[in-house]
Amino acid sequence: MGIIVVILVFKPYVDEDLLALTRYHRMAIFHRMFSLRNKLLPFLHPGSITMDADSKALYELISLYHPQLDLSESLTKNDVEKFRYHSKRILTALFPAKSSSCLIQHHILQYNTNQIHMYYIQHEKINDWKCSNQPIILYFHGGGFVFGDIDTYSCFECHLSKSLNMLILHVDFRLIPEYSLEETIEDVINIYKILLDADSNIHRRLIGMGDSSGGMLWIYLLQWIISNNKPIPQGVILHSPWPNLEYFDRIDTFSTDNYFSLALATNLRQLIIGNDTYWFDVTDEELSKISPKDNSYKGFPPLYITVGTDEISFDAIHDMTEKMKVSGVEVILDEGEGLMHTYALFHMWSPQSGWIQEKIRQWIREKLLIGMQSKSDVKRVTKNPGCI
Repeated sequence: MGIIVVILVFKPYVDEDLLALTRYHRMAIFHRMFSLRNKLLPFLHPGSITMDADSKALYELISLYHPQLDLSESLTKNDVEKFRYHSKRILTALFPAKSSSCLIQHHILQYNTNQIHMYYIQHEKINDWKCSNQPIILYFHGGGFVFGDIDTYSCFECHLSKSLNMLILHVDFRLIPEYSLEETIEDVINIYKILLDADSNIHRRLIGMGDSSGGMLWIYLLQWIISNNKPIPQGVILHSPWPNLEYFDRIDTFSTDNYFSLALATNLRQLIIGNDTYWFDVTDEELSKISPKDNSYKGFPPLYITVGTDEISFDAIHDMTEKMKVSGVEVILDEGEGLMHTYALFHMWSPQSGWIQEKIRQWIREKLLIGMQSKSDVKRVTKNPGCI
């Protein structure tokens, strides 16, 4: 009832573009109002708030945008463009402002006849990823394979680079519906091949990271890496990953997460397979080209998975984690009580997100230390004279 009252009072005074034009200051004001209300409610109505006040305020803040984060059942090109616009607007507002010390370089990498756009992101100075002493985060962004690009994610990745003191490699893979999901997957596989071709030991200093659908790309890539006898990264962080495309059929319909709803999830999947294709007509062979196998995790590297208990994929991610453990995978599942999809990205608005990011920073440090120690006896020549 509290959020309804606040929204009814304030929303009429917020025009369509006001939050976008003054995104950081205006959203901060709304967040503080919601947070203050949430801090007072437990005294008035004990048990009314089940999570910390700031995290609850983040959820309520996003609810202001909720009508815009959707796709209709009869998908059109205009629907897709609107979805991209509004999704980009809210994410860029929630991510921190890009520091003037953050540097971004665009490179087009070639693998056979395919070109892949990749961005190097680093705090103060961009080091060559080919240098044997340069630790790397290979980031696959979310967005349901429909939206997401360097403009949307660069502010978050600049924060990552500074926080972790690492080089971030952002892959602008091809998106649907302009391209197929099979082509998207081809891009991330080719990127991994390019990295290994440049340095056969690069996996010892490489950490994977992906959120939402980008997490599913990492799961698919890991299964490809293992089936093709390629070296695995030192570890992979998955924020609210899609386990596969089939899990939507087992979603808890009573989930309270409006940020990533069941309706949006199923419409995204329909866009992936094509408007004229019925999901249950997709063959196993066709599915194997666009979705990870449900129970094929043996040989995976250490994983750190975050999930909000209120998101629609909570049960599916929990079940996937248990299967991974049975397969012998070292995996941490960090559950955000009462929190939403990809909550771990929003450290400015949720203290739980900040705590998670600090734990992940320590986890990455430990995994890279193991990787660098295991590589200390490996003789190699650093070709780039700029490497230290």
